[in-house]
Amino acid sequence: MKKTLAYAAILLCLIVIFFPLSLKGGSTSQANADAPFIINDADIDSPPLDQLIIKFVNEAAANRLLAGNAENNGELTELSAAAGMAVTYAQPMALGMHVVRLPERISYLEIVAVAAALSDVHGVEFAEPNRIFTHTGEGAPMLVAPDLIPNDPQWSNMWHLHYTAGSSEGINAAAGWDITTGLASTVVAVIDTGILPHNDLAGKTVPGYDFITDPFTANDGDGRDPNPADPGDWHTAGQCGAVPPRNSSWHGTHVAGTIGAATNNSLGIAGVNWHAKILPARVLGRCGGSLVDIIDAMVWSAGIPVTGVPNNSNPAKVLNLSLGGSGSCSTATQNAVNAIVAAGSTVVVAAGNSNANASGFTPANCNNVITVSATSRTGSRSYYSNYGAVVEISGPGGETNVISSNGVLSTLDTGTTTPNNSHTYAYYQGTSMAAPHVAGVASLVLALRPAFTPAQVANQLQTTARPFPGGSSCNTTICGTGIVDVFRALQPLVPPPVTPNSYNYLPVVQRPLPTPTPSATPTSPAPTNPFVNPGFESGSTGWSQYSSHGWPIIVSSGPVPAHGGSWYGWLGGEYDDVSYVQQQVTVPASAPYLYYWHWIGSQDVCGYDFAYVRVNGTTVNTYNLCSSANTGGWVKKVINLSAYANQSVVIQVRAETDSSLNSNLFIDSFGFQASASFNEAGPATPIDADEAARPRHAAAP
Repeated sequence: MKKTLAYAAILLCLIVIFFPLSLKGGSTSQANADAPFIINDADIDSPPLDQLIIKFVNEAAANRLLAGNAENNGELTELSAAAGMAVTYAQPMALGMHVVRLPERISYLEIVAVAAALSDVHGVEFAEPNRIFTHTGEGAPMLVAPDLIPNDPQWSNMWHLHYTAGSSEGINAAAGWDITTGLASTVVAVIDTGILPHNDLAGKTVPGYDFITDPFTANDGDGRDPNPADPGDWHTAGQCGAVPPRNSSWHGTHVAGTIGAATNNSLGIAGVNWHAKILPARVLGRCGGSLVDIIDAMVWSAGIPVTGVPNNSNPAKVLNLSLGGSGSCSTATQNAVNAIVAAGSTVVVAAGNSNANASGFTPANCNNVITVSATSRTGSRSYYSNYGAVVEISGPGGETNVISSNGVLSTLDTGTTTPNNSHTYAYYQGTSMAAPHVAGVASLVLALRPAFTPAQVANQLQTTARPFPGGSSCNTTICGTGIVDVFRALQPLVPPPVTPNSYNYLPVVQRPLPTPTPSATPTSPAPTNPFVNPGFESGSTGWSQYSSHGWPIIVSSGPVPAHGGSWYGWLGGEYDDVSYVQQQVTVPASAPYLYYWHWIGSQDVCGYDFAYVRVNGTTVNTYNLCSSANTGGWVKKVINLSAYANQSVVIQVRAETDSSLNSNLFIDSFGFQASASFNEAGPATPIDADEAARPRHAAAP
């Protein structure tokens, strides 16, 4: 993607409660150090500044120009002469950059002129103002008290993670979780206000850092320190200029919950990634946060050393930035993004909440980042969301302006200033909420493909995004390629089908089946059958197969004879198993009824082991695998898929078993027919029920 822009002055409101902005990503162009500063209308009202970021062409130039005059309180002589006022050294930065200070705060227009003058000094690569990024805007969150009902009791309220065929809603998480729920080895950085201790984030973090240099902004009594906890970003009238007083937002805690709240823990909400760890990097406090602190936090989060800060022992593979402001992507910011991407970390940023073209907001307009716009529950562009060609993808950001529960539900605190440890939840809206959905899905992609580069991660998310629904105010010109979708992003990454001779996947405690021999003459599908290899007679050709126990699903030998030929699918057959076969086919309009033959052999009672038929990750049919449903042989199953006529879809048949009483599902002979009739059924092949229900590890050779 492209992205160069104008300098930002006021931070853009990414959450409509207090909201930071994000960065843009993905092309090859870079900010030009010699380009003139572009001033937006918002810049005129920016708060006065007294610091600049400066980089020198080499170490010799840095040593020369940073040599202070001891008789003049450390004034940097040559830089002061160019600026027309005293310039002193403030602190080192990441990536060989430095911070210099002016004797007093001056207007944004004035400091831009000083930066231009310093950029002209021989030996200076570039100089630019140290901007202030801050939350702006208010929301009306509806707090939700914790509810100690098993299985994440607030799950039903998290529309932004759900998906139902024909409804846009959220990111289709449940279907994707059938493929992976993530890895604890994946680290996601939340570069934000810091995070609070919360019952639903317990055990989900790794040690972070507080990068806020200014004690007033930090609001915790000191500058940079190893404690990234959020003390609150509240301020009173007059403390932040003309910005009205406001309560603490606990913004970083909300963002962190969306990415990685503890899931399936009988408490609160679910996170996009069940297992990933959160790396908190605190950069936003009272009245916002400085560009210097944000850049240092970004590069540190990716594992790049920062002077004066202990090295990060848990580098993040994904960085979430729900913050920003108006203006261009500065040279310092772009350099930081480039270094982070080169280190192998993906940068996800929010587009902004100004209902404007995101090309005018930074870091949303930087290159090599994934910029995220926000969609509503119906799949339209949220009324506040920025948009435009610099946006790569959309995610659910919600709209609380009419109904609070149409916002994004995540972890929070009810303290108005300091935290009160209420361990609660609230609905927020904003592109700040959309970005962590995308960051979470990116971390799931990396769980399956940890060697993916940031460009590959971005491509995987964009090319698999779900199309905007009919009637949506979003399209691919202004909202990216579509709405991020967990199942669609992960399904193509499912491990390659297990070949028939790959019995090395079997656990050593189990007795392997005999090595099968493929048929000498593979069976071709009938001309009218869209399935490739519908009866499995060519082994796994045309099919993807998976078992959580690691064994092959498509076999030519087992406890039952095949329905036709020698091969069939064997799902389940062991405790705590998830297994499936799937294939992408086009549903014929003239014959939209899916059929296949199945054989249930179970020792269980009903209500514990199940079979599912899924289309594009959506369950269209569920039935029990239990002893009372045992078929005693092959019987035909017919399912109406007319809603998908003429569509290319992924059809999956799966079995899920619990921790006791074995169940088996055998499947064979797939096809489509014109009606729901079962009259094609041939005679079932009887077999001893005990043999069919035998646990897989005990199957006779």
